[in-house]
Amino acid sequence: MSNFKQYLAAMASANCLGPDIEWVFHPGMLPESKRKWWGDFKTRPAAHEGIDICFYRTGTGPIRQLPAGARVPAWSSGTVLNICDDFLGTTLVVAPQAFVSERTRILEVYSHLSVCNEITPGTGLGAGQIIAQTADTHATGSVLPPHLHLSCIEVPAHIQADALNWTLFPRRDNVNVINPVFME
Repeated sequence: MSNFKQYLAAMASANCLGPDIEWVFHPGMLPESKRKWWGDFKTRPAAHEGIDICFYRTGTGPIRQLPAGARVPAWSSGTVLNICDDFLGTTLVVAPQAFVSERTRILEVYSHLSVCNEITPGTGLGAGQIIAQTADTHATGSVLPPHLHLSCIEVPAHIQADALNWTLFPRRDNVNVINPVFME
């Protein structure tokens, strides 16, 4: 698994955003934040389970946002465990090859997407492979712009693949959220 800075560079490269890109994060976009970064900017009902990748600027230019259809690369090599709906699109749950344990599993969770048709549970992924595109969030009636919600979580190994979904992810009794900024 590459580090978060390398992943952001891969995301920029996949979308031809140029070498001088700066990603912009509002506090509500970060893991464990209870603030919203949209709408009324008030509090969320639960802490944020990941990091939202949406805004960027190149050079000293204006802040821009990823469009619907922005290409999403895999962070690392791994295996798709589940594909499920989320409130803005589809979520892809991946078990990276780098983390193997008998007691727990580390997962990469990519959300609010339109997943590539050839990717199904059991599919092996390569680091940097394009796995999805950001969903058209406005088509769902949302005020949120298209973005990648990326979570790194640790769950007990006994949880079945089909249970790795948005019923489980917000539950802190079975899920340990790992800040992807600190992943190596």
